[in-house]
Amino acid sequence: MATNRAERQHRFIEMAATHAEDFKTRVAQHDRENSFPLENVERMKASGYTAIMVPAELGGGDGDILDLVLAQERLARGDLPTAISINMHHFGVGWLADLWRSSNRKDGRVRSLLQSVAQDRIIIGGGLSDPRMHSAVGFGGLSDTTRRAERVDGGYIVNGLGRFSTLCACADLLFETAHYDDPAKGPMIIGFYLPRNTTGIKLQNNWDTLSIRASSSHDIVWENVFVPEESARPRRVRSWDTTLKIFSSWVPSTNACYLGLAQAARDWAIEWANQRIQVPFDRPMSHYPGNQFLAAKMEIGVRAARAILLQTATSLSELAVRIDPPMMDIIACHQFVMETAVSVVDEAMRLVGGAALSRSAPLEQMYRDVRAAIIHQPFAGHDGLGWLGKLAFGIPHDVTPRWV
Repeated sequence: MATNRAERQHRFIEMAATHAEDFKTRVAQHDRENSFPLENVERMKASGYTAIMVPAELGGGDGDILDLVLAQERLARGDLPTAISINMHHFGVGWLADLWRSSNRKDGRVRSLLQSVAQDRIIIGGGLSDPRMHSAVGFGGLSDTTRRAERVDGGYIVNGLGRFSTLCACADLLFETAHYDDPAKGPMIIGFYLPRNTTGIKLQNNWDTLSIRASSSHDIVWENVFVPEESARPRRVRSWDTTLKIFSSWVPSTNACYLGLAQAARDWAIEWANQRIQVPFDRPMSHYPGNQFLAAKMEIGVRAARAILLQTATSLSELAVRIDPPMMDIIACHQFVMETAVSVVDEAMRLVGGAALSRSAPLEQMYRDVRAAIIHQPFAGHDGLGWLGKLAFGIPHDVTPRWV
């Protein structure tokens, strides 16, 4: 079994490396044009990279969370925006695969969807974030949202706004949630997948940002969208159930993307300093004590972040653990890796100096792209720290602060 896992990981990493070397030749162009790299997605479909998280018995690569972390870190060394974009697809596919496994493989709808990812190379996207709902309370739109569903014959009518709809430029299916006040059961949240061309789904084409510009994570307006009964999955709002626990377990794949960017920034800065000589000195800038200190800080950061990430991902490689995951480990990992990635890129900028500001060099874009790490939900910033602190005290994560 260990050999099979090693072979599988080697295959995924090699696949990711091939794509990374290709994609990095266009990453600056897509950033400047604020364009989505459709050609990258097509190449990942063709290689099978988009199906690595589908169970083997359904035609996929049978990857687990550690496999995905290793592959996504490597991909992000070449192109973070593409890695972040396709990570949303991998995230969703891994989550669906776990829901299917945890149902003892009885869920025919999820089975069919996973088979379509493997056989038809469909792409899953969506934007659950809700600008009007507190991220920690609503858990990024998965636990509660201000999007609303009303009961009609045969299903629901949904209205509202979805934000950060990554992959919406190429997704075949969009995942969304909506709040429904059931007369008998009380407040519920329904999750559903619909084809991107469904009537009433309105892509806003308004993603114009500082970071990860090529992800094209536009807003989507859901205007009187009909959701068939058979497509809707209702759950109690703000219930910390198996669905959300499994979802949380896949968060480290996002951390891996930003660690990959930090590694790429470190590598570029080190190579640059090794080759540059300034008059009147006869040795490269790598011999400057200040640059050696910066290099040391980058090494410590990257190595420590990778250690906590791999430890966390390894512990989550079994489904039984993902069903009841160590949330303190997941949130601490998210906080540390994301903040460290920002620090490492900052140190690379300091090492290179004024030349790092030039758009002819990759550090300028890396510096902008890594800014998204500190606000990347569901466990970012002070919301994430507050969640972690509440867990330390044994307080439920969505308890209202005492001063409100």
